[in-house]
Amino acid sequence: MTSTKNPRLKRIRLAAGGILAIMAGLYIFSRSYENQWPWLVWLKAFSEAGMVGGLADWFAVTALFRYPLGLPIPHTAVIPREKDRIGSALAQFVRGNFLTSSLICKQARELQLIQRTATWLTKEKQANKLAGQALHMFPTALDALEKNGTHTLITSKLTEQLRTLEPHSISSKLVTWMLTENKYRELLAPLLTQLASVLAYNKEKIESAAGDKAPMTKVPLLGRLSRAIAEDFSERATDSMEAKLILASKDDTDPLWDTIHHQLVRVREHFDTNTDLKLQLESIRDQWLENPENGELTERIWTKIRNSLTQDLSSKQPKTIAHLAAVIIAAGSSIEKNPELAHKIEHILIDGLEQILEKHGDHLETMIRETIEEWDAQTLIEKLEQQVGPDLQFIRINGTIIGGLVGITLHAIAYFIWPS
Repeated sequence: MTSTKNPRLKRIRLAAGGILAIMAGLYIFSRSYENQWPWLVWLKAFSEAGMVGGLADWFAVTALFRYPLGLPIPHTAVIPREKDRIGSALAQFVRGNFLTSSLICKQARELQLIQRTATWLTKEKQANKLAGQALHMFPTALDALEKNGTHTLITSKLTEQLRTLEPHSISSKLVTWMLTENKYRELLAPLLTQLASVLAYNKEKIESAAGDKAPMTKVPLLGRLSRAIAEDFSERATDSMEAKLILASKDDTDPLWDTIHHQLVRVREHFDTNTDLKLQLESIRDQWLENPENGELTERIWTKIRNSLTQDLSSKQPKTIAHLAAVIIAAGSSIEKNPELAHKIEHILIDGLEQILEKHGDHLETMIRETIEEWDAQTLIEKLEQQVGPDLQFIRINGTIIGGLVGITLHAIAYFIWPS
C-alpha cells in the first residue's frame, strides 16, 4: 500500500483520522453532559461541525482515488474511472505548454549551451574525463561490431560507396582547391625545401652518375677530361637547383611558382577533358577494390587499430586519451574564441531541434498518453498519492478544524440573535 511506501503520508493520514476521532469523542462527551454543564453546548457545536467538515473532506479525498467504503456511489473513484481521459488531457497540456518548439528553442538560446559547452571543454580536467569516457566505450563498441559482423557490413558498404566515386572528378576538384587563393604555395613550400635537401644529400651520387654518362669515358685522357666536365656541370646544376628551390620555398613571388601554377592549370584541364585518363583512373579504382588482398588488408588494419587501442588504454598513461583530450580542448578553445562560429553551430542545432519538435511533437504527446493508458488504476493511484497524498490529508485536517470553527461561529450568531 501507499502508506507503507510513504511514511510521511502514513503519519499525516493517521493525524487526520485521529483529529476526526477526537471530534467524535468531544461530540459524544458534550452531548452526554450538556444538561449538567450547559456551557458544553459550545463544545458540541464545535465538535459536531468539525465532524461534518472532516467527514465531508474525507469523502471528497477518498472519492478521487476509490469508492468510499467500497460503495459504488456515482461520481466517485474519479481518477481510476477517468484515467484515460486524464492521460489524454495531461498529454495535450504538456505538449501544448511545455514541448512547443518556440518555447524550447527560446530556452535553448537563452542558455547559450554551445558557448558554455565550449568553455567547459577547454578545461583540461573535463577534456581528459570526456576523452577517457569516450575511448573506454570504444572497445566495447568494437566488440559489438565484431560479434555481429557489422564491421564486415560497414567495409562492404564502404566499398560500394568507393565504387561510385569518380577519381578524375575528385582530382580535378582537389587541383581547383589548390589553385584557389594560391593554396598550393602553402602546401608545396615545405615540399620544395625537402626536395632541396634530397638534392644536397644525393649530390655525390648525382655527380658520379653524370660522370658515368659522360662521352668518351674509355679514351684515357679525353675520357677523364669529359668525366670531370660532366661532374662539374652536374655539381653546378645541382647547387643551382637547390638554391632555387630554397629561395622559392621562402618567396611567394619567385618565378618558379608561376610555372607550377601554369602546370596545375594544365593538369586540371587534363582531368576534365581527357576521356582516356578518366577510363584509366576508373579501371585502377575497380582493380584496387576487386583485389582480394585489399579485403585482407582491411581486416589487418581493423585488428591492428583494435589491438593498439586496447593496449594503449590498458597502460597507466594512455596516449590516445591525451591526444583526444588535446583535440577536445583545441575545439572548445576555437569555438570559445569565435562567437560567430558558436552562433552558427547553435543556429544549426536549434534549427534541427525545432524541426524535430515540429515533426515529432505529436509523437511525444502520444507517448505520454499511451504511457498513462498502460498504467493500471492501482499504479496510477499509488503514483498520485505518493506525490499529493500528504497535501490531501492536510485538507482533511483543515476541513475538520475549520468546520469546527464555523460551527461554533454559527452557534454564537444564533445565541446572540435568538437568545433562549
